[in-house]
Amino acid sequence: MPSPRLRAALILPALVLALLAPALAGAQAQPRDVKLTGAGIRQCSEWLQWKESRNTEARAMVLEWAQGFIAGHNVYARTGTASPIIANVSVLIPLLDSYCQKKPGDRILSGVVEITQSLGGAKVNLAPKTPPPQNPRPESKSRLDS
Repeated sequence: MPSPRLRAALILPALVLALLAPALAGAQAQPRDVKLTGAGIRQCSEWLQWKESRNTEARAMVLEWAQGFIAGHNVYARTGTASPIIANVSVLIPLLDSYCQKKPGDRILSGVVEITQSLGGAKVNLAPKTPPPQNPRPESKSRLDS
């Protein structure tokens, strides 16, 4: 039986795909807020710390997650104008290292999305949805307005 970490590494890409499907589908789907857990929400500063401490297990989990995210992108890119992305670890590691050095406070998800887009992938808007401005209630007419 696989270890709990291996099971999580295998399940995580499918979960991310399910959560990000509306965002990856593009303009055809109504925008929805994306809620995420797992490797993608970790900060780039952690990615860099793992590199310095030679924590290959943590970096390998993030790379597995990133490849699952990219695989999900490729499934949804088939129906749009975006190109499928091929990014093995020899491509992902230096690109994610570079992104995280520039933006250590960003989430790893943001780096993977930017990498995917820079390689010709679909555009994904990660900005939180802002609610539309509330129209003030029309004041009721007084007897003098009638």
